[in-house]
Parts: sequence; C-alpha cells; structure tokens
Amino acid sequence: MPKDKIDKIIKSVGSFFDVLSHPDRIKIIGLLRFKEMDVNQLHESLGISQSRTSQHLKLLKFNGVVDERKEGKHVYYHLKSKNITKVMQTALQFQLIIHAAEPETIHLITDLLTTLGA
Repeated sequence: MPKDKIDKIIKSVGSFFDVLSHPDRIKIIGLLRFKEMDVNQLHESLGISQSRTSQHLKLLKFNGVVDERKEGKHVYYHLKSKNITKVMQTALQFQLIIHAAEPETIHLITDLLTTLGA
C-alpha cells in the first residue's frame, strides 16, 4: 500500500481518537447506547449547555459516531454503529490493566464495563 494512503488512514484513526478524547462525548456515547435522545434530553442528562451539547453532537456526527433522525421539529440522535461500544469497552479494559493495584478504581471500571454490556 502506498505511503500516502497509509498516512491518510493513520491520520483518520488519530482524528477518531481525538473525537473520543472528551469526557462529555464519551458520556453522550454511553447515553445513546440505550436509546435515541434529542439535544434537550442529552444536555439535561449531561448537565451542560444545549449549545455545548450540540457542538459535541456535530463533531460526533461529522466523524461517523452518531447519526440523526428528524421527526417534525425534533432531531433525535443515535449511535451509527453499536460497535463504538466495543471501542469503549476496550479502553476500559485497558484501564483495568493500568489500575490493577487500585481495588476501588477496578470496581468502578468493572461497573462501567457492565453498563456497556461487557
């Protein structure tokens, strides 16, 4: 494979992880795992402003993590693929390795993995 194509793929993977690097976006992914939600439901659940929630959703949508469904004046967001939860599970499992000597942290991570269906 040509070097420029490899570089483009690597850059794309890096951008994908940049999108997942914000705690609010990780929480949005967690919330959307269970059901579709509109921006108002998400911002209330997250405790952040509606405009900030919209910015996160725009970035997640642009990067293929979420998609939207319009119903009248409402826009409902959902995960484009449930496979994103596998990425989150892998990240949490890696955290188990890093925090192996911290029983309290292990318990919290295990709880999060359970909510993701691991």
